[in-house]
Amino acid sequence: MTGYALIAPELIVLAGVAWAMFAELLPGRDRGAAWMGAILMTLSGVVAALQPIGGELFGGMVAFDGTARFARVGIALLATIWLVWTGSRAEGRIREAVALALLAAIGGMLMAEARELVTLVLAIELATMPAYVLIGYRTRRADGLEGALKYFLLSMLTSLVMIYGMSFLYGVTGTTRFSALDLTGSGTMGVLAVVLTFVGLFAKLSAVPFHYWAPDAYEGSEPWTVAFVSTVPKVAGAIAVVRLTAALAPTAPGLGLALVAVSGASIVFGNFAALNQTDVRRMMAYSGVAHTGYLLLGAGALTAAGLGAATFYAIAYAVPSLGIMLVAAEAGSRLTDFSGLSTHRPALAWSTVLMLISLIGIPPFVGFMGKLYLFGAALRAGLAGWVIAAVIMSVVSAAYYLRIVRSMFFGEVNDGLAFGHRTALGDAAIITAAAVTLALGIAAGPLLAALGTPIP
Repeated sequence: MTGYALIAPELIVLAGVAWAMFAELLPGRDRGAAWMGAILMTLSGVVAALQPIGGELFGGMVAFDGTARFARVGIALLATIWLVWTGSRAEGRIREAVALALLAAIGGMLMAEARELVTLVLAIELATMPAYVLIGYRTRRADGLEGALKYFLLSMLTSLVMIYGMSFLYGVTGTTRFSALDLTGSGTMGVLAVVLTFVGLFAKLSAVPFHYWAPDAYEGSEPWTVAFVSTVPKVAGAIAVVRLTAALAPTAPGLGLALVAVSGASIVFGNFAALNQTDVRRMMAYSGVAHTGYLLLGAGALTAAGLGAATFYAIAYAVPSLGIMLVAAEAGSRLTDFSGLSTHRPALAWSTVLMLISLIGIPPFVGFMGKLYLFGAALRAGLAGWVIAAVIMSVVSAAYYLRIVRSMFFGEVNDGLAFGHRTALGDAAIITAAAVTLALGIAAGPLLAALGTPIP
């Protein structure tokens, strides 16, 4: 496959963006935009999965390997689930949100395919700029606008820092191509280039110490928009970290230690900070910080197995996290809002249990397989102490995840609470997220092999 056929998945999603932008004049209006977006996103994922591995476009600025295919299919899956739920449940004017989400998905796909710095920067901004708007989308709450402003300011500042670092990379290597980024003999300038570049990426992933925007932004935003912003851009950011780590690690000797240090800080802080949260959005924000830490542990191993595990874990975390935030969009964001969910909505309650179990890391769910691959790669890289700490923190995470389970099954039941209007497709979207969480865990090995991603 050659030419523009290689970016057919992105072009298909772009058609969905055009539909959403003119949805007011088209059949179905706002709901039609979401449904058409879901259909085209599903088609995009199928096309990406069926495309053969290999090939490049625009003079090698983008290329298509197994990791790119895995990321494209994963992003398409996440966006489809979100669009189905949005089309069935979200109220009011949503066509702009649909268009923004589809643009962010295109940016995420391009990030996975980028093979040089300029393309990567453009893809990062395409993936994250729509998220700025989605965080503050249709909110009149001051704290929501404050969170959106924090996200915007920090993200823009760190983007500038990242671009500054990339200019140093270009200055010391004379190229923007990943394959030719050789920092041998670059000294202090090379170290500064790497540090500044990864600062921007850490902020996109809400890794410590660049995490503080996430809890406020998530708490003040609509849960259904948080469901998207907290997953799809993070998957794309994880792929960017993997790409740059693979390119720079051979000639940047301190990179592995830096990744592992940020990983450890994120895992410990994220899990302990989530323990006392009573708002599920804040809890999932701090949980996301911890899961970013697990992901960076695999990247810090600086091996093909570790980088492959980090890629896989990005999806392993994102699918159940998306589903849980969609449940919060239906039930409410406080822990007490989940009380009696098992009585009123048993399918949603049990789906939530499955997704929470996956995030803890219990077999046979995808979260367990993801952590197994990550920890195995880290152990083989000599990071035994860090792995032990990560395992202990996984046990700690059970304490706050199981608080949600306790509320659903043992909280005081309010018979007058109906958890909003029910829709079959809304329930189906959440149940699908839970089913995918289980299916990906059972088929993790064969799936990685089929997608051409190295099996850790």
